[in-house]
Amino acid sequence: MTLVKLALAALVLGLSACQTKAGSSAADRTATVDLSVPEIRAAISAALAKTLNRGRVELGVTASDQTSTVTVLPPPLGPHETHSTAVPIRFDIIRRKGECLAVRADDGSVNALPGVTCEVVR
Repeated sequence: MTLVKLALAALVLGLSACQTKAGSSAADRTATVDLSVPEIRAAISAALAKTLNRGRVELGVTASDQTSTVTVLPPPLGPHETHSTAVPIRFDIIRRKGECLAVRADDGSVNALPGVTCEVVR
């Protein structure tokens, strides 16, 4: 019985060592977007609103206009709410096969950013 448990433990450890982050690929490159360009900011907001099933989203303020991370702020409190447990959602910007994508940091889901241009970080 102990040999069976040892074999199962080795199998579990072996399988967990092979896991990779969801949505990541060897061809993925970290990229930046320029949030000072109104068209790019609007395209990112529209794409992430659709991804999150919201009518609109508010992007968080970044230290500079060129960023490789975009943060979506939680919805504002309603008139009868005093607090919220909602947290900001972070998306990392990557470029894959010439296309700009947003990778949700908490679950690794990959989302298209149509109409967005991004530059690969060198």
